[in-house]
Amino acid sequence: MNESTEDPTEEETDGPGFPHTPPLGIKAVHPGDEIPSAPEPAQPIQPEKAKMDWGVAVLVSLAAIVSIIGTFLPWTEARGEFVIREIGWDQPIDALIVLFSGLSAALVAGAILSGIKNRMIAFWLFVSGVIHVVLAIVKIFDVESMESTSGYNYSIGVGLPIIIVGGGVLIIAAFLEWGSRRREQVSS
Repeated sequence: MNESTEDPTEEETDGPGFPHTPPLGIKAVHPGDEIPSAPEPAQPIQPEKAKMDWGVAVLVSLAAIVSIIGTFLPWTEARGEFVIREIGWDQPIDALIVLFSGLSAALVAGAILSGIKNRMIAFWLFVSGVIHVVLAIVKIFDVESMESTSGYNYSIGVGLPIIIVGGGVLIIAAFLEWGSRRREQVSS
């Protein structure tokens, strides 16, 4: 028998594969086969977006704005021959405390609008409100304890009560935010 004649049952293992064999394990398509399609990409599981609490966010924003405005209004009035008004900005440390805590409360309103639910949000709203209320009450007691001098009587300006209102609303908003977070935890 001639060596050129080969047994058809014998497999060839030494040489390269058949010329029609696709590279890298791609399945060959034969006539009548279904054409393979690319696998569909896996849909990432998106977390359920938290419901925005517009009411609390608006309440926090308004309270922060009111408190910040109170910084630029009169805190002390001296009435006598003239009326002398000392605005909150004339007391830089106290004014900066109110200003920065009010601005941070406004940033928290942005976090609420973006749907972030975290216990630190309610905590920071509460702390900002307490800072405003306590600082304004301390200043009111300072003004009330001033004695009349040189014909001038001291009274409380409109800025301090406004800061108390803004701080009180921030405290209320903190409890509303805490309550809404608790309701969502119970419902889920």
